[in-house]
Amino acid sequence: MNTPTRRAAIAFIAIAAYAANPAAAKAQRTTLDAIVHRQTLGNGMEVVVVENHAVPLATVEVVVKTGAMSQTPEDQGVPHLFEHMLFKGYRGNGGREFRQEVATLHAAYNGTTSEERVTYYLTLPSRRTDEAMRVLATLVREPRFVKDDLNKERFVVLGEFKRNVSDPRFHLQNEIAQLLWGSEWPRKNTLGDQLALLAVTPEHLKTIFERYYVPNNAALIVTGDVDPRKVFAMATDRFGGWQRAADPYVAFPVPPMPPLASSQAVVVTGDVNEITVEIQWQGPSSRSNTADTYAADVFSAFVNDEQSELQKRLVDSGIFHSAAFGYQTLDHTGPVTFYGTTSMEKLAGALTVLQAELMNMSADDYFDPELLKVVEKRRSVATAFELEESIGLAHSVGYWWAIAGLDYYLGYADSLSTRSASDLSGFVSRYLGGKPFVIGVLTSEKDAPKVRSFLGQYLEMVSASR
Repeated sequence: MNTPTRRAAIAFIAIAAYAANPAAAKAQRTTLDAIVHRQTLGNGMEVVVVENHAVPLATVEVVVKTGAMSQTPEDQGVPHLFEHMLFKGYRGNGGREFRQEVATLHAAYNGTTSEERVTYYLTLPSRRTDEAMRVLATLVREPRFVKDDLNKERFVVLGEFKRNVSDPRFHLQNEIAQLLWGSEWPRKNTLGDQLALLAVTPEHLKTIFERYYVPNNAALIVTGDVDPRKVFAMATDRFGGWQRAADPYVAFPVPPMPPLASSQAVVVTGDVNEITVEIQWQGPSSRSNTADTYAADVFSAFVNDEQSELQKRLVDSGIFHSAAFGYQTLDHTGPVTFYGTTSMEKLAGALTVLQAELMNMSADDYFDPELLKVVEKRRSVATAFELEESIGLAHSVGYWWAIAGLDYYLGYADSLSTRSASDLSGFVSRYLGGKPFVIGVLTSEKDAPKVRSFLGQYLEMVSASR
């Protein structure tokens, strides 16, 4: 049982192992190779099994390489609606609906739609792993797109849409993303467009199914208290008869993301008491700029550490209430994001200090090697925890499989451990320093005019400093 005491013990062991033998802490690929098993079925479907016998549970997940990246401007949000419709149209043993079916298995379930993957999963007692595969095989192989069901479900998705757009922070992120991706914004718009959701037909959903829901564009991920050999046999039985089809991305390739031509600014208003600042740059691709994606993750961990110079100058000084960087790893260009909160009185100074910090980051000596070691140690502990959580692990494996490939995941921790200060400064120079960005600010209606003036001055200052 994964109790707090046991988790603390794992953390202590991981830190002790690092201190005693740093090389051992870096060899996480060896650990993963011992517990991760994979096989490709004759129809091209990949099966990945990760053993974890701590508790008698298993997570079974089907991952399909689709999502917002495969949208056109006319069908924004349709992949998300499609995910809902698979659950809605499911009919299992005795004509049971999906919720009825999984209730008999004592399973938790859900589906997700993101930029580059759609997932369907169940978590349940491991003795019922084969039944979970039966249910998921029926779900993704035998869809029913009934017009009455579609009319009901589209309003469920529209309800999600309205809840999100009513949140000013979501509105801020949406406005920034539209400017960052320009004409290819529909390829990033997971939530979708109201008109597209209202216009979709059962025939269009069938086209999506026939194009993208093919075994050679999908993977089956199973984690937990399972025997890999038995899982592979189950997978062959449940999914082996699914017919291979053409690679959808040969006939329908994903267009490249257009580079951002110039820096831009946007102001969003809401009923808020503090200033939220968000800046996004176009970052690297997991397949074409692999090394830079590792540097991006280490960079974020470094500058977000409470001992970093960025935290000292931006947060400890009081000029920002909070400040953090993040990078979303994606095949088709992931964004690098700065997110901070401050007050109206401190906004002008906060932006000035932030710009100075960004300019300093291009120097190798900005990234203290000793702090890099501390960051690496903490990441090693976090990885140890992740391997203990079989449910979350299934989602992680599925995510990396879809956006970068399983080998990227298996070598991820070791690749991060080899990033140096020069790798991080090189990343900053290639993607942040002097590069176009989109800055957005969420503020109150009364402060909006002054904020727009500040942002104009900020863009001029950045342009002059290049």
